[in-house]
Amino acid sequence: MSTNDSSTVFLYGSKAGRALLEFMLFIKVPKLLGAFLRSPLSHGMIDSFIKKNQIPMDEFKGQKYRSFNDFFTRKKEITFDKDEQHFISPCDSLLSVYNITKESSFHIKGADYTISDFLQNKELEASYSDGLCLVFRLCATDYHRYCYIDDGAIGKNHYIEGKLYSVQPLPCEKYRVYTKNRRSWAILSTKHFGDVAQIEVGAFSVGGIKNHHEDYDFKKGEEKGYFDLHGSTIVLLIKKDKIKLLPEIEQGTANGCEYRVKIGQHIANACIANA
Repeated sequence: MSTNDSSTVFLYGSKAGRALLEFMLFIKVPKLLGAFLRSPLSHGMIDSFIKKNQIPMDEFKGQKYRSFNDFFTRKKEITFDKDEQHFISPCDSLLSVYNITKESSFHIKGADYTISDFLQNKELEASYSDGLCLVFRLCATDYHRYCYIDDGAIGKNHYIEGKLYSVQPLPCEKYRVYTKNRRSWAILSTKHFGDVAQIEVGAFSVGGIKNHHEDYDFKKGEEKGYFDLHGSTIVLLIKKDKIKLLPEIEQGTANGCEYRVKIGQHIANACIANA
C-alpha cells in the first residue's frame, strides 16, 4: 500500500495546506528550490538522503557529485530483457494498470481522464479505445532515468507547460495531477507493440523533463531521457490487443493497486497476432 509523507498530508489534506501549496506554486517556490538543489550548496544533503532512504549505492561507486541534482540524476549501466516479444518497464517505479474504455476514458485514483486530456490531441483518442493505460509512478528514491521499451522510431516531442503538484497518492485523489502537471508526450512507433504513446509527467520541485531524442530511430533498452529532481510519473498508452500482461503483474495491479517494477523488467508479452 502506498503512503504519503507528512508534508504531503498537510499540503493536500487540509484547507490551510492547500492554500499554502497554491501560494508556493504562485511565487514559484519549486523553481527556487530546484535552483538550490542544482547548486553546490546542496551537496551536503546527499549522504543524509542516502541514509534516510536506504538507497543501495554499489552500482554507483566512484561517482562524484557536484550537487544534489547531480546525485539525483546519477547514471548506471542497466540490464534489460532482450527477448523481442517481451514488453519491458521503462523505469524503476510503482506500476498501476487501467483499462481504456470505448469512449477513450479511464479512471485513476478517483479521477476520470481521457486520451485527449493527456495528449491534447483529439485525433489520437479513438486509436487507443479498449487499450491499456500503464502508470509508472517514480518515488524520490528511484533511479530517475528511463529507457525505450522496444526498437522503433520516435516522432516529435510535445511539451505542455503546467503546475508541479506531487504525484503521491493523496494529491492524485485531490487533483487531476496527470493533466494539470507539466508533461511531455510523443508517439513511439515500436516494432512489436504498435504505436505507444509515452507521457512523462513532472512533479513538485521537478524542474525539467529531459528527453534526448526527436525524429529518431531507437533501440530497446537505450536511454530515452531522465527527470530532474523528486518523484515523477511515466504513462504509457497501449492500443487494443498489442500486449498481454504477465499474471503476476495483472494480480499485483488489480483494483488499482501498485506493483513494484524495475527498469528493463519483463512485464508483458506481445499478443500472438503481433508476433
